Amino acid sequence: SLGSSLFIFMVVVPILTMRSMADERHTKTDQLLLTAPVSVTAVVLGKYFAMLTVFAVPVVIACLCPLIIALNGTAFLLADYGAILAFFLLGAAEIAVGLLISSLPESQIIAAVSTFAVLLVLFLWDDLVSFLPSGLSSLLSAFSFTQVFYNFVQYSMFDLSGLVLYLSLTFLFLFLTVQTLQKRRWA
Repeated sequence: SLGSSLFIFMVVVPILTMRSMADERHTKTDQLLLTAPVSVTAVVLGKYFAMLTVFAVPVVIACLCPLIIALNGTAFLLADYGAILAFFLLGAAEIAVGLLISSLPESQIIAAVSTFAVLLVLFLWDDLVSFLPSGLSSLLSAFSFTQVFYNFVQYSMFDLSGLVLYLSLTFLFLFLTVQTLQKRRWA
């Protein structure tokens, strides 16, 4: 089912991101990165795009599936590729979350468990928000990671505001990662 595939994805992201910054800090090689003649932003973006490339390879392979279906029957290519785009942007945002969390602790295990916990909260966001008062609930439900994905996959609806949400959160988490490393650089 769709929910179980998203939950499995939540396990892959912590494993992918746990070593990105936490291991650098543990082995003290972060000092090399922070004193290198490149900006901290370039270091963060380099690590982020490396992880995004690892994630993009199977997504690109998945792009062949709608074409194979179209060759053998009826396919809804726009809806299928819209869902794949939403999946990719969801993964990009979750990798940015994992990168930020990995930049905070020194332990890889703490980074992985913390990333899993945050992604679990984001996965259960709609259910958790439903326990809040209605005014606050309607405000916070706009930040639902899964509802945007469901709009693409289940309802075949192109949710532009959802894509903007994914991109905005990706940039926000990358910015916070850069700020975390900048703070450590000057401390």
